[in-house]
Amino acid sequence: MRISSSTLYTSGVNNMSNLQAHLVQVNTQIDYQKRVVTPSDDPVAAARIELLNTSSGQNTQYKANTQAVDSWLTYSDTALKGAIDLLNSMKSQAIYAGDGALSTAQLQAIQKTVQEGMTELVGYANATDGIGNYLFGGNQINTPPFTLNMSNPPTITYNGDNGQRSVQVSSSRLMTISDPGNTVFGSLATGGSPTAAFDALINLNNLLGTTPKPANFAAQLGPIIDQIGNAAQQMGVGLASIGAREQENANLQGMSDNLNLQYNTSVGDLQNLDMAQAISEFTMTQTSLQYTQKTYAQVAQLSLFNYISG
Repeated sequence: MRISSSTLYTSGVNNMSNLQAHLVQVNTQIDYQKRVVTPSDDPVAAARIELLNTSSGQNTQYKANTQAVDSWLTYSDTALKGAIDLLNSMKSQAIYAGDGALSTAQLQAIQKTVQEGMTELVGYANATDGIGNYLFGGNQINTPPFTLNMSNPPTITYNGDNGQRSVQVSSSRLMTISDPGNTVFGSLATGGSPTAAFDALINLNNLLGTTPKPANFAAQLGPIIDQIGNAAQQMGVGLASIGAREQENANLQGMSDNLNLQYNTSVGDLQNLDMAQAISEFTMTQTSLQYTQKTYAQVAQLSLFNYISG
């Protein structure tokens, strides 16, 4: 079987080209310390890595969302705890006011405390998320949810709506991050007031300021004490809901961390380079290339004259 000179030359050039390309590939892998630098290195692995990186990026965004949710819920949690403590204190003041031995001046002192309590309660109800967005206004995040007018008698207005804002915290879960003030600080009963907590304190304030003291003072005071207790209980329901969401959100953060670890591990399994093997392969390829170049140079120098003269 005869092999033409052109075939020998072509075969030699192809061998050198292939070896040079492989040498460049291995050298690039060593430089980047990655097994798959370009899709051509391993098309199947490259596609899988791309998919894993996309999923990891989505998971990272969800994790960022859960961190934001944690902040919003914490602000709401803190505000409601303060409001509940305040109402419990106001209830104690109302019970104390029922002491028939108190003088008018003492009742007026309690009234002053109640008025300060109303102002403090507005502060909790108009709490923000730290960057100016109101927590309890529904979708009306730029307007204070409650407006208190300390006239005689005081009045209160709810400026928000019934909306609840939500954030995507996983591919299948929307987390509610806000509770409208008319349910947290209001009454859910049919025909209930959206400002029930404030109404109770206003009623107490008005009764304490009535002069002379009504003969049926105790009879009027009893329902007001119940109103304050009911308002605190309604806030407790809201607080429990927030707490449940905080726990779920914490669980989602843990799941997100685990997923991120899995994604990184999977990418690493596909991407990590065995440096010892790569260096060995680079050395072997380099040696093969040098040998092939030397052989090709010797073959290229051969001619019919060499054979004749020999």
